[in-house]
Amino acid sequence: MARLVAPPILLLLAASLAPAQTWLGQVVPIAPDVYTEGLGQIADWGLRKADSSTEHAPPFQSAIPNPQSPIDASALFSQAQAAAEAGASSEAFDLAARTLHADPDHPDARRVLGYELVEGVWRTPYEAFNGLKNASWRPQYGWLTDDENARYKAGERLYGRRWVTAEIDAARHTEIEDGWTVRTDHFAVTTNHSLEAGARLAAELEGLFQVWRQAFAGYWLEDREVRALFAGDRMARKRSRPMRVYYHRDKRGYVEHLRRRQPRIAETLGIYFDDSREAHFFAPPEGADAAELQLARATLYHEAAHQLFAENGPGRRGAGRDANFWLVEGAACYFELLAPGQEPATYTLGNPAQGRLPSAVARGPVLPLAELAAMGQTDLQRRDDLAPIYAQATGLVAMFRHGPHAAADREALVRTLRAVYSGRPDGEEIVRQTGRSAAELDEDYRRFLGELVPAGPDH
Repeated sequence: MARLVAPPILLLLAASLAPAQTWLGQVVPIAPDVYTEGLGQIADWGLRKADSSTEHAPPFQSAIPNPQSPIDASALFSQAQAAAEAGASSEAFDLAARTLHADPDHPDARRVLGYELVEGVWRTPYEAFNGLKNASWRPQYGWLTDDENARYKAGERLYGRRWVTAEIDAARHTEIEDGWTVRTDHFAVTTNHSLEAGARLAAELEGLFQVWRQAFAGYWLEDREVRALFAGDRMARKRSRPMRVYYHRDKRGYVEHLRRRQPRIAETLGIYFDDSREAHFFAPPEGADAAELQLARATLYHEAAHQLFAENGPGRRGAGRDANFWLVEGAACYFELLAPGQEPATYTLGNPAQGRLPSAVARGPVLPLAELAAMGQTDLQRRDDLAPIYAQATGLVAMFRHGPHAAADREALVRTLRAVYSGRPDGEEIVRQTGRSAAELDEDYRRFLGELVPAGPDH
């Protein structure tokens, strides 16, 4: 089953919110690794070549405001262990990432996040595998040996077992079926745009995976597994098959390639097919303005979120078909609030001028939660007020993650998502998990929106 892209993001760049809540615009740290070195330099993914200055990045330095000193890293990890023991899996993984911003070589934090110590350097599993072939990650091209990298910089390309010019190589990758494929730990990105675009997109998706892993740890790991992991009693999971992503050179090629699979594909900016486990996107046109680029990234993050939930953890096909479709889309819309931070290994979350929250505040609740949660995919997507409903779904997810009851609601939200993707719960699942009635949750949501006031001349 394919998911059509969500309705257009309302008020994008046209309105903003006053940062009344501390989470608006907060920095989200992720574990520094080879993929995050150039993350802060990403401005228009897929359109410009990677900056060669990222080839040999300086030693990682945390960009988190007032970071803990390395001497406090052990205290941070102790907090992570306590959170894991208490069943707060998302908080535990977030603290593990923060530990690495205090001390990038903290062994326990590296271990729980799946890194391997190879010749004194912490590496991702796929990085360690490529190291056996003397290949290293190059932000411009993907995995190459030093000799191969020098020849690539000189304008040569390896096609099969032969070296050809970059021009000949490009001519042989004009169709998406023959595109370049860049493999990382969790993704395989195929593109007919350029090798550079594929490498850049693959690295950004790895960063997005880290944010998802931290925010929804309890979705793909059982609480007992998290406790054992942080206690040192088990090793981190490794992914054997990468998630497949196709990045088309332009919209025309995207539409032509997918028209038979989805007749309405021309209406979309990106799509995830949960039956075939594929995500498809296309590059914005040359000269795209800031709004177009931001919308392209929001679409990428939205559909990538669908892929992450569908292909990790329970991941049963048809999630939200009978009820709770608001949550399937709301969780994906929540990722539209993300943007790469200005420094390596960081994202920002809840940019006040970004995503659907301004629309949610402007319109207020569209439906009572009890009515909204009872709707499956077909009933919800037939409505004429779909865009405002998606905005409400975004606001609800934001409330559960950042509202006044967030300490308990975050894990309740994760448990509800796990139930929705592993079975077919009714619309009462979020009520059961939070322990509050639908009417109480409606009132909480109204108060939450009231604190997200539109920014005016006094802000």
